[in-house]
Amino acid sequence: MKQDLSVEHEPLSNAAGERPSLKRRAVRVVILVVLLGGVLFLLSRAGSFLVVDDPHPSNAIVILAGSGDTPGYARAIDLHRQGYAPNIFLDAGVNPGIYGRSEQDLAREYLYRTGDRVTEICSIYGSTTEEEVVDVQHCLQRVGAHSAILTTTDFATRRVLDVFRKRLPQYRWSVAAASTPYHFAEAYWEHRGWAKTVLQEWEDFLWWKLVDQWRSGVRLQ
Repeated sequence: MKQDLSVEHEPLSNAAGERPSLKRRAVRVVILVVLLGGVLFLLSRAGSFLVVDDPHPSNAIVILAGSGDTPGYARAIDLHRQGYAPNIFLDAGVNPGIYGRSEQDLAREYLYRTGDRVTEICSIYGSTTEEEVVDVQHCLQRVGAHSAILTTTDFATRRVLDVFRKRLPQYRWSVAAASTPYHFAEAYWEHRGWAKTVLQEWEDFLWWKLVDQWRSGVRLQ
């Protein structure tokens, strides 16, 4: 009788094979952590990225529509007193709003009550930033201005500066953040209102960068 010499080999753990597998898992974990950290960092900077506060000496200061009833007006007056610009324009809509009164009517009354003889009303007929560009240029032409500081709410500063530079490149533009305290943009998530504003401004900013700026918008000479 022949003896069966065949030996059944039990599967052995391949230590050399397991090591590469562990290394791959470790690499994946590291990549995931780095990506997560990158996302968290970008989210933490989402508010401060939108804020530009860098006014330069100019011919005029323009308080954009929607920011006049915020610290925008006070910021413009402060810049004027510091000698940044001799002229101030307060953008105000002409369309009837509250009880048949337009924003322009209310602004004119406010300037009269406060005795402000420096600020002029700039009549705004449109409802978007790009439409406002047209009216702002007409006002700047009245004083022969070639440069201007745009004053608007903090989270809108980067977008409006980009819009005006794109549509009216013949002017030298700078911008001043109006809302206070604008430097708290780095902690926008701590307040629901700030977070909602940041989200809305990111939507507007991305729409401008990806869509509107490539359209044949208003570009006056």
